[in-house]
Amino acid sequence: MMPWYYVISYVFGWFSWFFSALLFRTCSVSVFGQEIERKYLQDHPGRGLLYASWHRGLFFLIYFYRNLEFVVMASSSKDGELAAQVTKRHGWIAVRGSSSYRGSEALREMLPLFNKGHRGGLVVDAPKGPPYISKMGIIVLAKRTGLPIIPVIWSAERFWRLRSWDRTLIPKPFSRIVLLYGSDFLWIPADAASEDCEAYRQQLDSILNRMVYQTDNFFNSPEYDDPRQIRVPDPLPKPDTGN
Repeated sequence: MMPWYYVISYVFGWFSWFFSALLFRTCSVSVFGQEIERKYLQDHPGRGLLYASWHRGLFFLIYFYRNLEFVVMASSSKDGELAAQVTKRHGWIAVRGSSSYRGSEALREMLPLFNKGHRGGLVVDAPKGPPYISKMGIIVLAKRTGLPIIPVIWSAERFWRLRSWDRTLIPKPFSRIVLLYGSDFLWIPADAASEDCEAYRQQLDSILNRMVYQTDNFFNSPEYDDPRQIRVPDPLPKPDTGN
């Protein structure tokens, strides 16, 4: 007999597909910086690419990259089954594991998929935070595959926040969405030592949080028509968690 949580997750996966299709068709999406992705894919046909973002934005990213067989890690927990079913319904490939359980095995399962040319990556503060601080998994993947990491962040003009650890963003109907790609790739050398990998992880966090500041302030800054024009203060303030 099929476990009850699998049945619920299966139904929820199809519901999320239907809900996101309705919701995001009402929204307008402005994308900035995607030329770096397009040029890479043009210059490296059939080669994979790694993406890094925060867990708060997973909902829209699943929809935006739907039906592309993106590879993502979903937790081995019951909650992870929900995420796995949602991603599968949107045409993603979910590999089960997390930083706290079966993470190494999941990374090993992901390697041949990326080597075959699949794209994908990780919401890098998953599975349970703390928010806006990445785990080492994406750095390890980049080191082992030789693939670059491209940071991706989005925000919305109007949205709801779930009462989850990451304060997940759900755009409200008919709102505007801004999606921003990083200005450069992050490459991790195959011979990077542990301390080097930690430095790259911190660098990735800094890049992502600067992009969060720019996208979160974009709709409050009508004088700018591109989020990349928004000056980021130093020191960088902590991202708003809506608490």
